[in-house]
Amino acid sequence: MAAVSIALYQVIAKLRTKVEGVASRVEPLIDTVRKLADEECAENLGHCFSARERSLKTPKIFQMWAREQAHRFAELGRDIADRSKAQIARVDTVVDHTVAQVQGVGIGVRQAVMKPVREASGLVAGIKAGGEKYIRDRARPTWIIYAG
Repeated sequence: MAAVSIALYQVIAKLRTKVEGVASRVEPLIDTVRKLADEECAENLGHCFSARERSLKTPKIFQMWAREQAHRFAELGRDIADRSKAQIARVDTVVDHTVAQVQGVGIGVRQAVMKPVREASGLVAGIKAGGEKYIRDRARPTWIIYAG
């Protein structure tokens, strides 16, 4: 989730930079539209808004456009978050499955290695016991007779 949050933050930061870039490019266009509207109003005084009315409406129009863009970016962010969650769930499932397989292989390898080790250990213990018995029997004097 932390990686998704960081990725989402980076996407939003890039979008913010783009929106700020668009805003800086739109402002000169707004000034140009105002100048053109002033020229048009000078020719047709009865059909145009006053410069004051236009200056009051332009920020509202821009705010509406900015809100619409913000909603689109929010929807995009939610979509990215939903898709990221689904991908993280898939990756988590794959990782769990892989860990289970690795553990199974580890158990199999351990059993395959330990069986011959236990057999060899048993063989060595038998040889040792036989050798000790042989040495004890040879070290015992033969003239002592045991009363049984």
